[in-house]
Amino acid sequence: MPTYQNSTVDANKLILGNYKIETAPSSGGTYVNVGAGMLTDHGHDFEKYDVQAGNAPDPIEGIAKETYHINFEMIEYDGSVLSAIQCGAITETNTTALSTISGGGNQVLTSRAFRLTNTRLISGATAQTIVTVYKATVDNGLQFTSKGDNDTDPINVMTVAITAEVDATKTAGSQLFSITRTKIA
Repeated sequence: MPTYQNSTVDANKLILGNYKIETAPSSGGTYVNVGAGMLTDHGHDFEKYDVQAGNAPDPIEGIAKETYHINFEMIEYDGSVLSAIQCGAITETNTTALSTISGGGNQVLTSRAFRLTNTRLISGATAQTIVTVYKATVDNGLQFTSKGDNDTDPINVMTVAITAEVDATKTAGSQLFSITRTKIA
């Protein structure tokens, strides 16, 4: 019989599955679902610094730069959503019959808020974990992985990489992201 480090698993702890991915012009704004896809990874990143004075016993350590990354793959291509997540690098125009995205020439990326929502059913109750980043931009332009029409899975995948940076308008300690979860009694 194996010996386990944990004797129980508590369903009220931070257990995550996949997410609905949404974006808004700013945190607290109206969020729009980016569509079908798969969150591949996300996380809090920082670069440390340390300084040691020649006549002091311990170095001073801190955070030099702090970011939060979100990487996902999309399989739906809605022009307005692509324009939004590209942070101004592309634009969309619509007519009755056509949706056209265009890119090239914009040199400024406009930060957006992103929200990841995981919804689970735990003991008959709905529980959510919500990750919000307040000020993020895309790391690359549109990237498509093309497949043949007769491939067993012919859906093109678009990879997206987002990096959030500190929003200095918010209180220190709460400037980059939040993770909120429903507690089940």
